[in-house]
Amino acid sequence: MPYGPASDAVEDALFGEIRVRSYLGTGRVEVEGPAVPPVTVHRAPGAERGGRVAIGVRRAGRLAVTVDGEPASVSPGRGPRRRAVRVTHRGSRYRLKPRRLRRGRSLLTRDGHRLGHFRSDGRRAPAEWSGGASVSARDAAVGYALAAAFGRWEEPWWSKAFDRAGDLLDAVFSG
Repeated sequence: MPYGPASDAVEDALFGEIRVRSYLGTGRVEVEGPAVPPVTVHRAPGAERGGRVAIGVRRAGRLAVTVDGEPASVSPGRGPRRRAVRVTHRGSRYRLKPRRLRRGRSLLTRDGHRLGHFRSDGRRAPAEWSGGASVSARDAAVGYALAAAFGRWEEPWWSKAFDRAGDLLDAVFSG
């Protein structure tokens, strides 16, 4: 897992360029853009990386979310709703329900209303906003942050090991 930033930018249909920076080794995801407020999701200092989500932890006490510099409450799902994560900010209740399948899409809702989908396969792509949904800049920023932090379930260790072995073989035989 890289400890430096992994940075991506997407061109959102409603809000233009949105930048997503992931510092997954240290457990931090930052979202920003000219038309959206900054959102940060991060692991608490000292919280060990574990679990199968990109941010590395699912316990609410070990996570923090800020939206435009203000703290928001975060509540990762437990039990049968384990994959879903909820964030409440200024009275709005967001819920991201990731899909575990490689080509699945994570669903974002606000106060029970469907806003749109985000890719769940690890590749950054613009959100697919639901037709007729009233999506604010804050909705978009929170959605991209949650999707980057929780939307992609990590691949198993053995899959990563095969990928790394393939990269090493490519490096040895290409040079």
